[in-house]
Amino acid sequence: MELLAGALLERPPGPKYSSELAFAELAPQNPLPKPGTLAKWRKGLPDGFELGLRAPESTWNPPDGPLRTGAALDEGVSWLSEASEALGASILVVATGPTVTTGARDRNRLRAYFDRLPRRDGLTIVWRPTGLWEPETVQSMARSLGISGGFDAVNDPVPEGGVVYGSLLAEGLRRSFSHAQLIDVLDKLRASDVDRAYVSVDSPQSFREARLLQALSEGRE
Repeated sequence: MELLAGALLERPPGPKYSSELAFAELAPQNPLPKPGTLAKWRKGLPDGFELGLRAPESTWNPPDGPLRTGAALDEGVSWLSEASEALGASILVVATGPTVTTGARDRNRLRAYFDRLPRRDGLTIVWRPTGLWEPETVQSMARSLGISGGFDAVNDPVPEGGVVYGSLLAEGLRRSFSHAQLIDVLDKLRASDVDRAYVSVDSPQSFREARLLQALSEGRE
């Protein structure tokens, strides 16, 4: 099992980061950068460095409502296609919020939305919802959409598949991830049948924790 751990960042990482880690997930903020800017970000990183792209909320939740078809959603989908290409992204993560419910209407909207997202070799599309979605339902829905379902790397079981995406989100009472928790995450991934696991860390100490997880996976800690 190959592990690629990285931090969730608003901008591309600097030399210190890229000298120690080979993956980062980018979450660009408004105003969204143009594809030319993203291509420059890509060129500034070492060969072999992998990038994930977190879909900005405006690309799935336009002013007229989440996943609702219209000109604003069209612009968001177009930006995602151009941005993922410019970055050479390995992972495209759509992290929907609780406004996207488990009801039939939103399930249909999810299907229509993901049908429009770019598909190309080397790009894994991931859906990572919050709200009332149970882990088993997320994976079942993702399979029906022909994409990957994200999972909480601490609490959820590792889904089946050659490539998986787990997140380590520090929120609420969870403000950081201990050495023991990271070992548990690694052991769980190793016990699965996946070939490659991306783990994105979103915490006040995301670089340190991603670096430790990567070092543990490589036997350096």
